[in-house]
Amino acid sequence: MELTMNNATQKTRRDYNREAIDEIIPPILAAGFRVFIAESGAYGFYTDQDGQRVVSFQCDWIAMVAVSGNYKTSQPQKTGTGWRISDEFNPATITDYWNATAPRWAVGAATWRYTTLSEHLDTYQRSSRYSEATK
Repeated sequence: MELTMNNATQKTRRDYNREAIDEIIPPILAAGFRVFIAESGAYGFYTDQDGQRVVSFQCDWIAMVAVSGNYKTSQPQKTGTGWRISDEFNPATITDYWNATAPRWAVGAATWRYTTLSEHLDTYQRSSRYSEATK
C-alpha cells in the first residue's frame, strides 16, 4: 500500500525554518532583549533596549539556527561586517552571544565597533522588512 500526503500537510524547508526561528524568540525576549524578524521568517536579530549592538541569527539548513556578531570597521572592504559566533543556537547562551567580541582574524588590524540597531536597520530594513517581535 502506497502512502501519500496531502500537499497541504507537507512541510517545506521554509516552514521548518520559520518554526525554528519562532522557537528562539521567547527565550531571547525573556532575557530582556528586543527581537526583530525578517519578513521571510528565516532570520532576524536581537538587541538591547538601547540598540547598542545587534546579534544576528539565521537558518542555515532545515531548522539549524546559527548566530553571528555584527561590526563596523575602519577597513570594511578587508574585514567584512561580522563573524560567526555559533553554528547552533543555544538558549542558555543568549547573553554569551551578546558579550562575544570580534575575533582578531576577522577584523585584522582595523579598529572596530559593534553595529548599532539604527545602522543595521538603515542597511538592511529595505530588503529584509524587519518587524519587532512581541511577547
